Amino acid sequence: MSLDQARLVARQLGFRIRAARQLRKLTLQQLGTDTELSAAYLSRIERGETATSIANLIVIATRLDVPLRDLFEDTNEAYVPKYYTVSRKAEREAAGQMAANGYDYHWLSGALTEPKLSAFFLEFPVTADTDVKLLSHEGEEVLYVLAGRIEFQIGSDRLVLDEGDCVHLIGAKPHMGRNIGKKPARMLMVVTPSNVIDHGIDGSA
Repeated sequence: MSLDQARLVARQLGFRIRAARQLRKLTLQQLGTDTELSAAYLSRIERGETATSIANLIVIATRLDVPLRDLFEDTNEAYVPKYYTVSRKAEREAAGQMAANGYDYHWLSGALTEPKLSAFFLEFPVTADTDVKLLSHEGEEVLYVLAGRIEFQIGSDRLVLDEGDCVHLIGAKPHMGRNIGKKPARMLMVVTPSNVIDHGIDGSA
């Protein structure tokens, strides 16, 4: 993926976040307070100047009350119910990856009608870093290692996951992984979209 492709993907995602925020008449400061992300950082995300993690995107989508897929897919087309979607490798490679702190990722799920799951393909490059920034989000998360070796931290627990290993966790527990192998590690991630979580908010709120 070229640098230009990465910037284009980041700008498209940032544009969708800004549009959703402005539709809800929220300032960057208000969104920052609600998501515990700084207004300056959110502004850079909206301008496509910085990458952000899947966990942060889940938090942002939850506060904006939009399906996670709306941050990755254009939703201004005429509505046609979709009962399956296909993510082609060639199309993903042409579109480019999103970058986060310690890994790159592709959105896999597409514009399925009322999805109950969101899927991502993650790639962790070889690194000498030993520290990771733990993140948390609503819902649940399933991780399946496709290739390589990952050290995955959940709270104070550290798990070594090899190819074929799988972990299912509660997203509210701070977590993150890092590559501890000698080649890139790849992982399938499936998470609960924010729009299917009961936030216990009624119409009088």
